[in-house]
Amino acid sequence: YSDATLEVEVQQKADLNGPIIADSLAMGNITGYPVGKAHVGGLPHFSVGVAMGTGMTNMRYFDDSRPESDNGSLPGITPNPVLHFALGLTKDFDVLGKYFSLSDTVVDPGLDTDIAKLTDYKLLSLGGKLRYNIVKRKKLLPFIFNFGGLTVSAGADFQYGDIRVQGDYDADLPEVDVSITAPAAFTGTITTQFDGQYAARALYSIFSLSAQAVAYFDVFYLFSFYTGFGLTGNVGYFKMDFDGDGVLTTDDPGYNAAAGTDQIGTLLFESTNKYHPYYAIPTYLVGLEINLWVLKITGETMVNLYNRRDVNATVGLRVQI
Repeated sequence: YSDATLEVEVQQKADLNGPIIADSLAMGNITGYPVGKAHVGGLPHFSVGVAMGTGMTNMRYFDDSRPESDNGSLPGITPNPVLHFALGLTKDFDVLGKYFSLSDTVVDPGLDTDIAKLTDYKLLSLGGKLRYNIVKRKKLLPFIFNFGGLTVSAGADFQYGDIRVQGDYDADLPEVDVSITAPAAFTGTITTQFDGQYAARALYSIFSLSAQAVAYFDVFYLFSFYTGFGLTGNVGYFKMDFDGDGVLTTDDPGYNAAAGTDQIGTLLFESTNKYHPYYAIPTYLVGLEINLWVLKITGETMVNLYNRRDVNATVGLRVQI
């Protein structure tokens, strides 16, 4: 059979999914600021809380009618949990921040399945943004509906991860050329399946600079709705090392009859690849906050306007005083 053909097929699998994961990292990196107010107030006002953000790409994988559901690609889903805070600086300015750090020396999640066993990990996420309340709150329909203000912001985010896993790897590889002479002669192009083990390492580092303009609206006292646009610039990479070995088989009846077995041979491969996210991502943001006195529950999402498919989502809980 053709080693070069199999090498191309394995590389195509990596090249198909690498950019998807890199873009999900970039979308997840800019989450972590679920604050549904145009301004938290001047000193000494502040808020503290927790948030879970997730960058999501290639969501068409879950749609059986789309080619992404069976072309070998996978969804890119990158979680980004953080502790976050907001601090009022003046009557116009406030600052938001986030932080998260975790490693296997602190928490062992016990991930050990046939598909993947987590052997080592280190995660870091941090960032901050400065906001300016350019248009102040205005009463429109007292108590019922009010304009909460317009805020512009600029910030920076950084995310780093080093994750190592091992496990079993099964994959359907497209067509390869095979030629044998014994026990019987056979020459043809057949589909193959790989069944083996792997060791993988994902290493990523993403730095983002973002600017946003967001308008806020209050519905009764209970709800705050906000929406706006942003632009994010990214510098960074997602690096994927993948080593594996196993058995290559086929269900092609012609080959199986000639060879007397479904095994073609063994396959060993080493793959090292580096992928980069979009260098610039225009975003549209929409969010909703529930106000329970000092307790705020917030959910928001952003869409990548460049392709209108990549999204992120954040849910947060905070106390604002």
